[in-house]
Amino acid sequence: MSEKSYLQNESRLLELFDAYLTGALKDEDREELARVLETPEGEELFKSVMVRDVDEERSSEVLAVKEGIDRWLGDHVTRGARVVPLRRWSYGVAAALLVGLIGFVVYRRAASGKEGNPVVAGYKNDIYPGRNKAVLKLSDGKVVQLDEALVGDIKGQSDAVISKDSGWVSYQAGREVRFNDVYTPAGGQIKLFLADGTRVWLDASSSIHFPTAFPSGPREVVVTGQAYFEVAPNSKQAFVVHAGDQAIQVLGTNFNVNAYSGDGLGVKTTLEKGSVLVRSGSGSLLLKPGEQADGMVLKKDADLEEVLAWKNGEFRFKGASIEAIMEQVSRWYGAKVVYKDRINEEFVARVSRDVPVSKLLQYLEETGQVRFLIEDKTITVMK
Repeated sequence: MSEKSYLQNESRLLELFDAYLTGALKDEDREELARVLETPEGEELFKSVMVRDVDEERSSEVLAVKEGIDRWLGDHVTRGARVVPLRRWSYGVAAALLVGLIGFVVYRRAASGKEGNPVVAGYKNDIYPGRNKAVLKLSDGKVVQLDEALVGDIKGQSDAVISKDSGWVSYQAGREVRFNDVYTPAGGQIKLFLADGTRVWLDASSSIHFPTAFPSGPREVVVTGQAYFEVAPNSKQAFVVHAGDQAIQVLGTNFNVNAYSGDGLGVKTTLEKGSVLVRSGSGSLLLKPGEQADGMVLKKDADLEEVLAWKNGEFRFKGASIEAIMEQVSRWYGAKVVYKDRINEEFVARVSRDVPVSKLLQYLEETGQVRFLIEDKTITVMK
């Protein structure tokens, strides 16, 4: 490419890029931008533009641009897969914009049947995604397997039913209070409708201890692993979630609890709506929507889309290490992960949790920064 041609293309790319940021990009221009990015020269040109335009400051203008692009992605590429390695630039606005534009290219390729051949070398078999399944331990010690095939009344629990239409395990308020436990294995998840109307999404490798009714006093449950709560409002009975050494108290609100580490220091409580009071020892934090208690450290700008992705049927990573990604992969696919090489890059990714693990790994491999082997239930990570 001649210098004159390069400068002309750069000028045109900047014009399209500015229109994209301001929301003025026309459909035919979006197609042109996607075509440019599909070429190696166009991708390199875009990287040079992004490096030049990186702004590490989290100004209100920068945040507004990022939020606008995230909304656009949600509207246009709701089930697509987008993976971008972060190497020579830091994660920030540049990464958010890059994943948006590259994501549009992936969406176009998939829609037109031009996504390319998958990388399958070393994949001796596949591992399929998790599904609705769990174990219900009743107060008398009996165990009931909960899965998609089980519908109707739960034997020995006249006030509990499994809905065929929605897959919810539902409890209706009864006079007798019993305490049950639900455990999800690796590769399993479940949805509970508690007797007070509270809805609970329970992620893989998690558990919840709860009463079958809430006649009086605080509504208390105990959680390990990860759960999302939509708490039914009740001004007379506070709802309290115990996770590790934390107690999260609410009256009616939506929030996520990540307690996979099993101790209070590792518990992350992220608030979507309403307010919650997080207590641990003698300390407490009052959260507002969009805030997170990471242990007892307040984070005011939690990424709700990334935190709640599991509940919405997605993997979302924004500047995540391969270890962080594979930790989720291990839980959802019930796989063992072995590291042959150290991978220093970070990744931006958005992939449906419905796909076999081979598809997710192929998307990651396409970045050129990591490779995988699959054998039985073991995934090996290497360069």
